[in-house]
Amino acid sequence: MIATPPAVHHVVQVDRTWTCRSPVDLDLVKVTITRAATHRNKDAVHLRPGCTGRIGRLMIVQWVGDGVKVAEGAHDLTVGGGSIRCLGKAPDLHQDGIQVLGGARITFENLMVSCGRRNSRLINSNFFVNEAGHSRLPPRDIVCDGCFLGGWAAHTVSVQRSVRSGVLHSEICIARFPQLTVKLGHGARDPVHRRNRVRQCSPGQLTLDPGRHVGTFGKRLVLTGLFLGQRPGSPVVAEARKRGAARFVPAGRTRSRHNGRFRLALRPRIGETVRLHSGSIRGPGTVVSVRPLIRLKFRRGKLVVKIRAARSYAGRNVDVQERRDGRWTVVQRLRLDRRGKAVLRPSPSGVAVRIRVRPRPGYLAAVSDTVRLP
Repeated sequence: MIATPPAVHHVVQVDRTWTCRSPVDLDLVKVTITRAATHRNKDAVHLRPGCTGRIGRLMIVQWVGDGVKVAEGAHDLTVGGGSIRCLGKAPDLHQDGIQVLGGARITFENLMVSCGRRNSRLINSNFFVNEAGHSRLPPRDIVCDGCFLGGWAAHTVSVQRSVRSGVLHSEICIARFPQLTVKLGHGARDPVHRRNRVRQCSPGQLTLDPGRHVGTFGKRLVLTGLFLGQRPGSPVVAEARKRGAARFVPAGRTRSRHNGRFRLALRPRIGETVRLHSGSIRGPGTVVSVRPLIRLKFRRGKLVVKIRAARSYAGRNVDVQERRDGRWTVVQRLRLDRRGKAVLRPSPSGVAVRIRVRPRPGYLAAVSDTVRLP
């Protein structure tokens, strides 16, 4: 007698998309997509029309595209556990750990999905459900139960046009953009979001909005930024080291808002280096430049100039400028007294004048507001 070979209850393959189109009863599906995979095989697993049954354990390592893609026609399928790990992606693709565009009564149980990465962009979600593609009906009863959904994707969970779909009994990590951690869209009918624990799974990242940070002595300067991947309401502390000083000292504090954004109000008195932190999380540093405060007023036929700064401008020269033929021209130079003040009796009338102060250590060059002589 010829022995019947044992039934194969597992699938293991590399750089080829595994596609399910018929009933299955598998103990293991293991797919690895490396950077060498072709564009046609960019996704690890496709669940297509006719796919139904059981997959005991799903193990995916992904370097290019999506982990699992579910289409309309897949139905009554249970995935009993495993992991989906996205370690990279093609630069022009959005990436999802599980992307559900259709299907009915599909349950992912005890699955670890981790597709977000701190230093990568265009990672949409770990668990994404939305009617799209060739689907004529919204996804129905698609659930991740007892799952762990990692951080650093733009959304951790995104449930859009669907019916009775979502996540329950699961750990959900804070997303890259905190307000998008669990996004239940208007098109989601009876979305599932029950008995989940939303938590901080890894330290967030403090960022400052780009731009040159320049303030005026004694006036408020606002720094804005984004606390990525961090629970809203987290503290943000600024420390400053003034030019010539050896140590950083507290300069301001605030808390991140629901969307992760924050605003820090400082009052720099001289050029300084500012750095941010939140507990043990160290943020970026930036140089804050400062201009002296110049007050120019016309009183009783005289121009009165006053310079205010943390370092005295006594004995320094300032330039008096007039507007002529569309250009500012220096017409006189004044020396400031010990109080940083000077007085000038101008002769012409009807002209626009201003004061220009040259740069010095700790301060940028600055100009006053314009005064038009009567």
